[in-house]
Amino acid sequence: MDGKEAIINSIISEAEKKAEGIVNDALAEKDALLQQTRNSLEKERQQRIRAAKEQAERAAERKLTLAALDGRKQLLAAKQAVIDKVYEAAIIKMLNMTDNVYREFIGELVKRYADDGDEIMISERDAKRLNYDWATSLGAAIGKDLTLSGRQHKGKGGIVLVGYKCDKNLTFETIVKQLRSSTEGEIAARLFK
Repeated sequence: MDGKEAIINSIISEAEKKAEGIVNDALAEKDALLQQTRNSLEKERQQRIRAAKEQAERAAERKLTLAALDGRKQLLAAKQAVIDKVYEAAIIKMLNMTDNVYREFIGELVKRYADDGDEIMISERDAKRLNYDWATSLGAAIGKDLTLSGRQHKGKGGIVLVGYKCDKNLTFETIVKQLRSSTEGEIAARLFK
């Protein structure tokens, strides 16, 4: 039996060695797979961190860009408000002329733009400054038949010349609006050097 047992023991010993080798190989493969998985996960984690940082940087840049644009819009709105006040101040200055200077100013508009037979329409505010006698004497002085209209325009000041062919809007708002279209750039340059 010794021979049989020795063969059996030898087979068992060899089987144990093979089993141990298989287990060791399996453990080594497991360790390699674990390390490969760890490496892969670490690489993916690093990629996600980079992507998140890049995304955060892009978001921050967008917010900075939007904030800068908003700042420029607010500055532009403030500059526009200042320019609006400049032109509004011009209208107020014209409205606050002394009566004699005001009549001369309006008289120059009438001399330049009135046609024979025009009616001079004034604003409600100007009813005391510009009256029938003023219109009649102005017409006689420039050699044109002019009358003061019974109607009043809705503007702050200035006149509307109501004629047979066309009306001429010479209200201060219209004059300043036309002046603004040609001078706004120059005014802005002077104000915001």
